[in-house]
Amino acid sequence: MAAEKLTLVELLNLANEAYADGYLAEYFDPETGERRQGSGDTLAQFIVAELRDTFDAEVSRSAQLQEGRRVLSNAIDDLEGVIEKLQ
Repeated sequence: MAAEKLTLVELLNLANEAYADGYLAEYFDPETGERRQGSGDTLAQFIVAELRDTFDAEVSRSAQLQEGRRVLSNAIDDLEGVIEKLQ
């Protein structure tokens, strides 16, 4: 049996469910996952860009979710480094 796959839209919608006010949806087309201009929340824009840029339709759902966690965790590390420097 083939591993279950995740579409780009499903991945973005999962992330959007966890984001305050569902604002990630301002930055992607709900049918295709393509970029939308959006406005006002650059963190939401960044999250959508990271998930879109690392999306691979050929990998399993589990692998795609793991990759999404990896890239967002790397971003957290970068932000924590900046916060530490500013203290």
